[in-house]
Amino acid sequence: MKLRNIVSAAALICAVGQAQATVLECKLNPGSAGGGYVTELYYFEFAEGDDKASAADALIQYYNKGPVVAKISSNTAKKLAISWKVQITNSTGQQTNMQFRAAYFKGNKSVTVRATPPGYANSFEARGTCRETR
Repeated sequence: MKLRNIVSAAALICAVGQAQATVLECKLNPGSAGGGYVTELYYFEFAEGDDKASAADALIQYYNKGPVVAKISSNTAKKLAISWKVQITNSTGQQTNMQFRAAYFKGNKSVTVRATPPGYANSFEARGTCRETR
């Protein structure tokens, strides 16, 4: 998955976003804990007061060919929590709707992204930092 595709997805988010929207660029260090499901670069776009957001990363771009609609489950002065699903095909050919959740902590600009396959107890996680690009 090429960086160019991720940047294109981010540009699409910015182009279709609302005038008052915030765009977060989040860089993570997934290592082996990400399981290949949590990637290094995410973009989230949201507007204050909305219950929906846009999410984009290399995995979303690969399977969805563009950003996905995400649900804002919490947006307080301290924390933003966003969740979304991506239908993927694993290495054995099985399809699943992988569940993702991002928690952005506004005070120190840290982020945690977790991917959980439905029906399994295990999850994949990575941490990093975000910056507002708009």
